[in-house]
Amino acid sequence: MGEIDTWQWLALLQHELLLFAGVFFLIGALDDLAVDALWLTMRAGGAGRTARRNRGQLQNRPLSGPVAVLIPAWREAAVIGQTIRHLLDIWPQPQLRLYVGCYRNDPATLGAAIAAARRDPRLRLVILDRDGPTTKADCLNRLYAALALDEERGGRRYAAIVFHDAEDIVDAGALGLLDECIAEGADFVQLPVEPLVPHHRPFLARHVGAHYCEEFAETNWSLPQRLRLSAAAFH
Repeated sequence: MGEIDTWQWLALLQHELLLFAGVFFLIGALDDLAVDALWLTMRAGGAGRTARRNRGQLQNRPLSGPVAVLIPAWREAAVIGQTIRHLLDIWPQPQLRLYVGCYRNDPATLGAAIAAARRDPRLRLVILDRDGPTTKADCLNRLYAALALDEERGGRRYAAIVFHDAEDIVDAGALGLLDECIAEGADFVQLPVEPLVPHHRPFLARHVGAHYCEEFAETNWSLPQRLRLSAAAFH
């Protein structure tokens, strides 16, 4: 039997590495296969049917109680104005109150939020009494303190509190769906966030955005979130 030369050793190493890679790729795919198997089992048993909701009806659905939306914002001048305008326009319920937390050393974000307010009484800007940046939790705590003070002064309690990010765009039916679930007895409701590919941008920017969408879906859509997604759908 002849000796194995360098190229044969490299070919053998390549074969072994590919084998290990294939095994680990298979292991990584088992969670997806488990979700598919669970869905098929639920579907076969009649428990996997997706409830349907009309977006227009949810958008104009009167709220069962006051709802507060909390948005922490640090250096979000580029997006906070659009977020505020869109949210207040697309959720018309008068029982909605939007709390936006800004920092005293971030005048650009504060100015953009003020410009977007358009004298809508449902918006309350809360300015933190310390310089930013701090943590999102710190900003949310300050917003919650302002909310609790409003409850004490107004003699009413909020039926639900919604956490929202400054750069995300809300769906027209989301608030009605959240309120509906809370009214039916749910203690906690989470709606999945859908990453959108910027089709209007140049070729390279679209592909960078698409790569982000894939990473977002992989890291954020855990098994419980996927199952919650099947609980309600719009048409």
